[in-house]
Amino acid sequence: MRDEASDAEIPISTCWLFPEYNFDLMTAEEFFPVIVERILNRGSWAEIRWLLNRYERERIAAWVQRHGYRRLDKRALHYWCWMLGIQAVHKPPWEIESQAIQ
Repeated sequence: MRDEASDAEIPISTCWLFPEYNFDLMTAEEFFPVIVERILNRGSWAEIRWLLNRYERERIAAWVQRHGYRRLDKRALHYWCWMLGIQAVHKPPWEIESQAIQ
């Protein structure tokens, strides 16, 4: 098991966020989508700092804009949109249609 994380490795403190994965085999690049989702939703400030240092802000913002509506809880989505300067997020077609009906 890893002792401590370099910029390329996922911090050991996040292993509880990935119970269905073999944490020792996870890589920061291959598992980017799930790492961003879990850390933005439930990570500590230290883990969020690691995330923001590890990946480009634009890459995280693009993920939040494209996938955040469905993958982040509502509170986290609004917070990260505000923090990253995102004005609008991608909503799935079924959600747009249901809002038009109301």
